[in-house]
Amino acid sequence: RHMDEIIREQQFSGRVIGIKASYSPRFNPETGVRLESFWQNGNIDERRETIYVRARKAVIVGTGGYQGNIQLRTMFDPRMSEPSIEWWGNTVIGPRSMDGSGLVAGMRIGANLAGLFLNYLSDNLAAPKISSRLGTRASGDYLFPGHPGFLFGRAKGADIGSGGWEHVIAVNQVGKRFYNESAIPASGSSVAAYPPGSQGTIQSFVPLDWHNASAAHIKGAYKRESAHDAALAMNEGSRAPTYTSGPIWAIFDSAAVERGGWKLRYPYIADPPDGYFFKADTLAELATLVTANPHQTMPLKYLEETVAAYNAAADSGKDTDFEKPVMHRIDTPPFYAAIAPLQLNDAYGGLRINGKAQVVDTQGEVIRGLYAGGEASGGGLQHGIGRATVHGYIAGTNAANEPG
Repeated sequence: RHMDEIIREQQFSGRVIGIKASYSPRFNPETGVRLESFWQNGNIDERRETIYVRARKAVIVGTGGYQGNIQLRTMFDPRMSEPSIEWWGNTVIGPRSMDGSGLVAGMRIGANLAGLFLNYLSDNLAAPKISSRLGTRASGDYLFPGHPGFLFGRAKGADIGSGGWEHVIAVNQVGKRFYNESAIPASGSSVAAYPPGSQGTIQSFVPLDWHNASAAHIKGAYKRESAHDAALAMNEGSRAPTYTSGPIWAIFDSAAVERGGWKLRYPYIADPPDGYFFKADTLAELATLVTANPHQTMPLKYLEETVAAYNAAADSGKDTDFEKPVMHRIDTPPFYAAIAPLQLNDAYGGLRINGKAQVVDTQGEVIRGLYAGGEASGGGLQHGIGRATVHGYIAGTNAANEPG
């Protein structure tokens, strides 16, 4: 079921008394058969379109983040209008995963938000990253055939690893390079070291010591690459009203495949093709084929020109455009174009909660009977199951003590 609404005694006053939820099954895209949970254990098979659930003590919102909701995520970063951005779990949980339903429902009854500035900063897990797992719509889910989610992701992806970017070029939706490909794996990383030069470990940290913010410390401690910023920049293919940046494509040839030993076969690559991986005998043909991808609205207009310039740079041993240290010519057919997904992992912004995990409104007052945790809550920088477990324990303990 999908949680649609939080029901309060009055829209902006009183306690929370329940929720409205809608029927949201998933169906096998090949057979149309409804997918069933492995954990049913004889539970009632309820198929009413809409149900209302009375909460005698409290409602705990654990609906996850909003990475899959373009309207919400562009509130915090307008570049997130790009529809090809994927979020972890989208094929496992489904198209309504990470849709911000908890945030929207909370705001409708007066809840406040928190931690929004933490999203999409370059030094945390909420920042978009260019994946090294190429040619799949589900690069974060790591699925193989047999898992129900594989029916929707259709490919595990060809993992070229951090070193594989030496052998490819990354181009935007018009076929132009935009960054030093070898630096892509470090994009978004930021390691604070104390004292300076200690390579990411915190040694003998002294609170309030001015050295923490000295120029020498800052220059020596923070190592940042901005490939995702460059990937999300507007380009010649950006069009009104969204001005989206378009998908990112990794371009390489058969010689790169041989050097890297990459697995370009099922289940790493979809069979039959699904529009996220292409192969052609010429670059001109490849540039046109990519329009079969649902997010690519035009051919890679400059691809041939870009590859010719890159090959010339490889011959000279100097990349004057982006200073890539090691280059290899791309001139041995067949040629390949594999989507290099921009991924979103965490959401750090969400419903504002207090130390008891109670949701508070825009006046700072507790909304009685409403709790939240995990990525549906905002203001924390913790990640994953640890965050969800701690919030769940706090929220559950306090909710259980609510008057019935």
